[in-house]
Amino acid sequence: MTELRFAFPRDGVMLSDAAGVVSDGKLCIPVSVNAVGGRNLNINGIPMVFSGNFYSAKSRVALSPGKNTLTLTDEDTGERRAIDVFYLPHAHKKYRFSLDDNIWFLQNLAKNQNVYSSMFEDPYLTLLKTMHDKYGTKFHVNIYYECPEFGGFDLTMMPDKYKDEWKANSDWLRLSCHANSDKPDRPYINATYNKAFSEFSRVNREIIRFAGEEAFADKVTTIHWGEATTDTVRALRDTGVRAMVGCFNYATTSNADIAYDLTAEQCALMQKYGMYYDKNTDMKYFLYSRMNIQHSPLDEIPMRAQRFVEDIPLYTFFEMCVHEQYFYPHYARYYADYYDRLETGIRWCTENGYKPSFVTEAFDL
Repeated sequence: MTELRFAFPRDGVMLSDAAGVVSDGKLCIPVSVNAVGGRNLNINGIPMVFSGNFYSAKSRVALSPGKNTLTLTDEDTGERRAIDVFYLPHAHKKYRFSLDDNIWFLQNLAKNQNVYSSMFEDPYLTLLKTMHDKYGTKFHVNIYYECPEFGGFDLTMMPDKYKDEWKANSDWLRLSCHANSDKPDRPYINATYNKAFSEFSRVNREIIRFAGEEAFADKVTTIHWGEATTDTVRALRDTGVRAMVGCFNYATTSNADIAYDLTAEQCALMQKYGMYYDKNTDMKYFLYSRMNIQHSPLDEIPMRAQRFVEDIPLYTFFEMCVHEQYFYPHYARYYADYYDRLETGIRWCTENGYKPSFVTEAFDL
């Protein structure tokens, strides 16, 4: 007798409203199972019918917000299979903007602490506030602990002068740790638990010191290069992180997989569902959009965004990202149209009905 195997949904996946029909606060989804014919199957007590080479539930299965267990039973043999599936009622048609590799704007704020009366006099933060004021965009800024550029800087040199402003704007602007520094590349691909825990904890303490608890995005981050050992992921989990974003291009020839420690099978699920919970590390993951506002030709960004939506219809949380360095004229890969790239991506989300959200809000973390 062949093994019972869930075809839709799969174990650990997280679903938004796009996966079914919402009724009385529950998401009602179709459920299908791969198995040979002639079996007496039900899913959570709902009979299943055979069609072709799979079984489907006679009626939709209702998922409550949060974690749900789907139990498949063969009434004749007593065989059972169970999976956990999540319903995220606040993740549908939402978007977030994250920014990676940040340190220079903090160095500039420290340098000009006796000049600036507001942190938004910094040109980079001025851009973010302009986008927020115009579109309501929420920005998540992943920062380093230190950099060697322009005489050197680390977060202990960042004054708490702007702390009240960080707190006052924490409803749309938050900080988290990205890594210790920009170099080396892939700093956590072979990292120990202690290295990751120590480096992230140090940055977290500094964020709270100079920006306050309100501006600290304690539950969500992006690891620099998105490649990590399982020990690294567990270390971040122990610092309070509950969710991370990536590309999940497992074993490709791209610049980076950005897949953390997930397997090829798990990455394949990410490419179909966009959101996944790894029981092994108690960590949730979500997928970058493929509009790629950082590297795509400016006029292709809307087309790429639309293609991404069509390619992964089950995934309706839109995640955009750029890196800080490209904002500055002195950087070798400077984009003179940095402002336009941000606005093009944000405007597309706005015009297509996506609302600003932090991950903690969308994922109910």
